[in-house]
Amino acid sequence: MYLSGTVRNFLRRMGLNETKYKRESKAYMLHKFEIERNYFMKRKIFLSSLLLLFIFAIFIYSNKQNDVFKKSELHSNINLIEGVKESLGTLNITVDPKIELLTAVQQQAEYDVLSRFDFDYKEEMNEYFNTYKNHKVVKTFNKLRIRGFSYDAPPNVMLYLSNNLTVDENTKIPDNLIARASGEKKLSSFINELKDFSYESDFNKLYEQNIPFYQAMIDNVYDKTKDMELIDSLDSYYGMEVNSYNLILSPLLHAGGYGPKVEADNGLYDVYGIIGPDGIINNDESVIPDYSSEAILYIVWHEFSHSFVNPTTEKFIDEISMYGDLYSKIEKQMESQAYTNWQTCVNEHIVRAITARLIYLNQGQSAYDSTIAKERANGFYYVPALCDSFAKYEENRGKYPTFESYYPELINVFKELSEQELGEEFFKIDFLGPINASFNNLDSIDIAIIMPTNEKNAEIQDEIYFYVEKIKDKFFPNAEMIKDTEALNRDLGDYTIIAYGTFEGNTWLQEHKDSFPFKVEEDKITADKVYGDTGMIMISAMPNPQNYKNPLVIYTAQDSEDIIEINNVFHGPTDFIISKDGEELYSGFYDKNKENWSFPMVEQ
Repeated sequence: MYLSGTVRNFLRRMGLNETKYKRESKAYMLHKFEIERNYFMKRKIFLSSLLLLFIFAIFIYSNKQNDVFKKSELHSNINLIEGVKESLGTLNITVDPKIELLTAVQQQAEYDVLSRFDFDYKEEMNEYFNTYKNHKVVKTFNKLRIRGFSYDAPPNVMLYLSNNLTVDENTKIPDNLIARASGEKKLSSFINELKDFSYESDFNKLYEQNIPFYQAMIDNVYDKTKDMELIDSLDSYYGMEVNSYNLILSPLLHAGGYGPKVEADNGLYDVYGIIGPDGIINNDESVIPDYSSEAILYIVWHEFSHSFVNPTTEKFIDEISMYGDLYSKIEKQMESQAYTNWQTCVNEHIVRAITARLIYLNQGQSAYDSTIAKERANGFYYVPALCDSFAKYEENRGKYPTFESYYPELINVFKELSEQELGEEFFKIDFLGPINASFNNLDSIDIAIIMPTNEKNAEIQDEIYFYVEKIKDKFFPNAEMIKDTEALNRDLGDYTIIAYGTFEGNTWLQEHKDSFPFKVEEDKITADKVYGDTGMIMISAMPNPQNYKNPLVIYTAQDSEDIIEINNVFHGPTDFIISKDGEELYSGFYDKNKENWSFPMVEQ
């Protein structure tokens, strides 16, 4: 160690030994170095440990979902029976046990998005599971659906589960579905409780004993679709490859359905249409849910289309969002149908436009015009402009080989619409039904409720008034209740008219009865055919005879007493319904030619 002269002089004055100082200083420096070295080594070890812990945490988090959904002490060996299935080329038609298990829970939860039709299977399901009405999974579902786990979310989640109701190792439930179920823990609890429900109720027994019923449904749909080019039309129109098409028939589901998709191992998608019946038919002395050819065609194209349209819209969401002001113009109509944001509204418009174009290409101009009119009547006012654009897409497939490649042109459609002054006339059309469409925009329409003054029984007539007043206060608080005699002397062309009473009791109905496509008499109702019976009711929507742009809804019956509580009969999705003792006899849609509406294939 070298010491400067100043330091040596200082050591001498202090009487210190220079050699000893060098030795001790060197030792001190070595000691100090050792301390610092140990400190940095410990710090390095600490930081390395922290890094490893961080990496481990990421690993745990990435696998958390599968762990959460796999953990279950509730009958972990549960395994649902294999579903009944038929294949039609690349289309699989099935009744999925997971969906049936879900609807069994929803039925006990008195979920209001289930079928309104009555048939043996529906009653059997209710009786079989009625003892589990207070099961924990039923209570959990009721809590979750209020928070957003409703409509498409529950059946969509079921598609991600294997038959033992667990999430496979390589499967991940999308974050948006988890969020709608209030998080992973809540969803995990629901699935585990579903396992418990399945085990305790012996769900497999119920499914197995109904296999002939499921097979009859599948055979019915198979026969109706075997000559339709449903899938070829979709493949050709979108130009986008998928892994499989799957049509799931769900007897308890409402008419219509959902169109989810699930990514397959090869990166393509398995696309689904989960659909409910639109009617019932007698089959070998039993009643089974029916899927009409028209409904199958429309629903399949509609629901499968969502698997192409929704993810493509997501890719262009920034551009689409620029024209969200268009949503405010039709917000009430959209919200009434559970389309509560602009993105969902865009998807519905595009899907409905493509479905209309497919109908045009496969069924011709008349069916296309009818479809367009129905879409506008249901509040989808931008569909015609989109259809005009899609006509260009069809003519230029060399330039636009896929739907996704054409999507920027659809954005331009919304851009042009947003730049136009869309006045009242743009949103005004001739009324085309169905009954529900009469009340699409309650806050901005004037409603006149026409009441009878000529019913044979004065006491029953008073009860009808009391009953209708309750309906008015609950659903149409701003409506004007007027007597039939007054209505005959007024121009009600600007009103949506709701008329109650028998044809003899309501003189306004009596005056206009010849313009209606049906007759209601004491011993029969004449509609598509003669229904020779008593105690029947008729609910129907059609154009207001004083203004075809506005609706008229008629609540009538053979007996005035049956007018009381008539709204309790399920109605709305169709133009008309004939019912007796709460059971549907016939419902459907009119053939429409301006004011001249008629029943299809009327029997003479």
